[in-house]
Amino acid sequence: MAALLQDQLYEISQQATAPCKDFYQLIVTKKEVILRTWKVSNPSKREKVWPTEDKKIHNEFLVDDYLQEHIKRVFGDAMLRYVTNLCQKHIDYIVRLPEALLMHIFSFLDWQDVKQVSKTCKKFQQVCKSDAFWEQAEHTCYSKTNVAMEGVSSAIQRKLVIFHRKRALMNLARNQRRMSTKGYI
Repeated sequence: MAALLQDQLYEISQQATAPCKDFYQLIVTKKEVILRTWKVSNPSKREKVWPTEDKKIHNEFLVDDYLQEHIKRVFGDAMLRYVTNLCQKHIDYIVRLPEALLMHIFSFLDWQDVKQVSKTCKKFQQVCKSDAFWEQAEHTCYSKTNVAMEGVSSAIQRKLVIFHRKRALMNLARNQRRMSTKGYI
């Protein structure tokens, strides 16, 4: 599974909370944690402030309380826990799988399970909304035509309706062909 990982595991950028206007970028790679800071200086003071970069390998980051506090202050406690987990090699591999592989895995799910999977994270939602996934789903057997739509996002709901209409038309055409070859029509 480690071979599937890209060099960059995670990246986030954001502006600090008011009244500060500084901009931060946090990058976690397989080996390092990088925090870049762009200080927004007061134009009336006419001071020149250059961007800074703090780079630590994972083991150094885990013992660097100053950098951890800085990340916690800017990005929040949940982000610090996530970065710490990445540094400790607690990596969420399934989210990092290629989209084609995720689509193949999801193609074995019932539509209700697809609905639930799409709610778990942004990447899964993007995969479940993609046209490529629904084109691939046309070739698989989602046999249920009675679709309960509550709790489904509007984008996925549209795709489900289109999919089930196409599936119903395909079944109708197949039944008509079968009847005509048997001589009933």
